Amino acid sequence: MIERIEEALKELMADPAAPVREAAAGAMDKTRAKRSLEAFRERIRGGSQEDKVRAVQAAEEIGGAEGISLLLEALSDGTEEIRGAAVRALASHPTPAVLKALWEMVPKEKGVVLGNLIEALGASGRKELGPHLEKYLGHPDPEVRAKAALAGSRLAEAPGWEKILALRSDPDPEVRAAVAMGLGNWTSSRG
Repeated sequence: MIERIEEALKELMADPAAPVREAAAGAMDKTRAKRSLEAFRERIRGGSQEDKVRAVQAAEEIGGAEGISLLLEALSDGTEEIRGAAVRALASHPTPAVLKALWEMVPKEKGVVLGNLIEALGASGRKELGPHLEKYLGHPDPEVRAKAALAGSRLAEAPGWEKILALRSDPDPEVRAAVAMGLGNWTSSRG
């Protein structure tokens, strides 16, 4: 089937309309990338930092089950940069398997990666995560508190809003800015 898809895309890449050619070229890139999954997997497992970043970016572009499987593998990388990039890429795929993998990482991470995890889990819209993420509103790292405030604003019910409101006097301006942005997420149905 993939050969037939590639043939159809080749035909569409010769279409007289520029938008059709552009769409077909993008789809062809994704199709070729899917054929190269093992090469991307090897880059994630043992490539240079730059190769790993490119593989994570390619996995995000590939999307679907293939891209998600590569991104999930990148979560176990030894460097914060790769794990953080994989978390950001997975944020737009809040499937139960992805959310489970992200949630399992939370207790093991710190700093930027922890902040990215909280942000991704908040973006999932899964209200049941709200109370669990609230404990990070008091985290010593201001970046984590800021991400928790914004994530909480997407998930909070009335008691959670009180905790977010309390952060409006946080000593860190990044946290206060996140609180201000988060306050725009309030709706009367949530508190």
